[in-house]
Amino acid sequence: MTKNTRDSRRIAVLGALAYDRIATTQRRFGAAGPGLNSKVSQSSGHFGGCGGNVVYQLAQLDQPSLLLSISGYDDAPYRELLAAQPLIDHGIYRDTSAPCANAFILSDPHGTQFTAFQSGPTVTEQAWTKHLTALQSQLADCSLLLCAPFPPDLMRATMAFTHKHNPRTLVIWCPGQYADQMDAEGLRQCSTYWHWLVANAYEVDHIRAHAPDILKDKTVITTHGSAPVTVDLPDGGRRTFAVQAASRVVDPTGCGDAFSAGLVSELVNSIKQPLTLLDPAIAKGMQCAKVCLGHHGGQPVPLTRNASAQTT
Repeated sequence: MTKNTRDSRRIAVLGALAYDRIATTQRRFGAAGPGLNSKVSQSSGHFGGCGGNVVYQLAQLDQPSLLLSISGYDDAPYRELLAAQPLIDHGIYRDTSAPCANAFILSDPHGTQFTAFQSGPTVTEQAWTKHLTALQSQLADCSLLLCAPFPPDLMRATMAFTHKHNPRTLVIWCPGQYADQMDAEGLRQCSTYWHWLVANAYEVDHIRAHAPDILKDKTVITTHGSAPVTVDLPDGGRRTFAVQAASRVVDPTGCGDAFSAGLVSELVNSIKQPLTLLDPAIAKGMQCAKVCLGHHGGQPVPLTRNASAQTT
C-alpha cells in the first residue's frame, strides 16, 4: 500500500477490479438479448471492473485517487498495472481463496450490450469494515467518495463508515447493475449516506418504483445513452444536457465509468457547493465518455497474462 503525497484533493473510489472478455456478435440482439446461439466476430481481453476503470480515467485527468476494492489470487497483472500509476493509491483487500472477478461482455452491431459478471472473492461486511479501519488515515484525506457498483452490503458499509468518520465527505452513489437487485429497505438504508445519485434510466426507474421517497431533496443524474442527460435537483427543478454524437464508436464498455470519473474530477473542486460546478462536471463526464467510446474496453490497455504473472 502506498501513500500519495501530492498536495491535491483525492477521491476515494469503491468498485470492482475485473478481467473483461469483450466480444462483438455478428447479429443484432433480440428482445431477450443475444439468444442461445450467438456467433462472435472478434474478442479481446482487457483490464476492467468499475473501480479499476474509474481510477484509470481519473489518472488520465491528473486526479489522485484511493482505490477501494477486492482482488483474488490471480491479481498480479492488475497489481502491476496499478503500480505503474503514481496517482492511484491502493486500498485493495486481497483474498487468495478465489480468483478476481471476470466480466463477459457481448456487444451487438448496434452497441447494445449483454454482460455476464462473475464476482470475485466473497468478503464479509465485518472483514471489509476492518479493512476500511486500517485505511482510515488515507480515507480522511479524501473529500469525495465515488461509490461505484459493488456488493450491496459492502456499498452500504463503506458509505456508513465514511459518514461516521468523515461526515463532510461528498458521497456520489452509482449502484449500477446492483440497483435492481436491491429491495426497498436496502435502497433506503443506502440513501441515508449518499448525496448524489448517478445512474442510467433503467436503474433510476427501478429505484423510483420501489423507494421513490429516497430521491426527494437529492441530486439525481440520469443518463439515457445517446439521449440528453437529465439532472433532478434538490429544489425540485430539472436540467437537461444534450449529448454530442461521437465521431468514432468502437465499443461502449466502460463509458458509464468514464462519465462518472469526469463528473467527480470537477465536483471535487467544490465539495461544499458542488452544484456550482454542475455544468463543467457534466461536460467533463460527457467528454470522457466520448473518448471511451473510441477504444475497446474501459481502459485502452490490452490484457496479457503469462505464467509468471499469475503466480502469487
